[in-house]
Amino acid sequence: MVDYLRDAIVLGGVYTVFALGLTLSWGVLNVLNLAHGNVLVAAALTGYLLGEAGLPIPALLPLCILAGALLGALLEVVVFRPIRARARSAEAAGLAILIGSIAAGSVLFAAAEEVTDGRVRTIGTGTFEVTTLPLFGTTVTTLQLLIVGLSLVLGLGLAWFVRRSRTGRALRAIAHDPTTCGLLGVSVNRLGIATMAVAGGLAGAAGLLLALQIGSVEASMTESLLLKAFAVIVIGGVGSIGGAVLGAYLIAAAEVATVALVGSGAREAVVFAIILILLLARPQGLFARTAWQRA
Repeated sequence: MVDYLRDAIVLGGVYTVFALGLTLSWGVLNVLNLAHGNVLVAAALTGYLLGEAGLPIPALLPLCILAGALLGALLEVVVFRPIRARARSAEAAGLAILIGSIAAGSVLFAAAEEVTDGRVRTIGTGTFEVTTLPLFGTTVTTLQLLIVGLSLVLGLGLAWFVRRSRTGRALRAIAHDPTTCGLLGVSVNRLGIATMAVAGGLAGAAGLLLALQIGSVEASMTESLLLKAFAVIVIGGVGSIGGAVLGAYLIAAAEVATVALVGSGAREAVVFAIILILLLARPQGLFARTAWQRA
């Protein structure tokens, strides 16, 4: 039982970091970025290539975050902002951005396939020594502790940034009414880049954590992860950081329990079932009141 709880906590840490970036871009910019998983893969491949060159994990993490942030900002400047500027309405922009993110994700997927040559690439921990420690009747590795610790630090850091910093307050303002914010002198374009950069940076961190957890990198490593991120957002409510954290751990716990009781083949069915139940019972999410409301 304790082993299952440990696995759920570690898995929930990865889901948390990945889903936070997606809910940030969706909640602030109304960008449903389906290329978010491909940004994760690109950052994980960055970690793999730099790891092959001998860089240790403490150096890989900021570089993977930087790679994800640059890709996120590039998507905003090259894809999402031009679409938003040319769209006739917010609804048309949302649909066009969704399609644009699919196209951008396809380009990133093709690039990842080229880099990996269509194969699974093994990623090691480099100079980071993985040891096993006893804890509460089970054993944990230092790598698992690193994953959980980083997920908590990044989650709390994002919550503080959004709630307490001046930029975070501006992000919440443009999520509510970007037009009025622009008239008041707030640079919506600059904050849009910052939002996508932070979201991409979180995807970059999640990419390295996921690659280290499973020990490999491949172009299609996020096929199911994106679905789970949507489930996390449905549970927590769009834009809710606390909801995303809770949803991530609920999904992870449900998956681990399903594997233990039924088998791994039913994992995806459970995620779909959770999404369906939440949409029927509370479509706005568990933490809808704390989510940013758009005009």
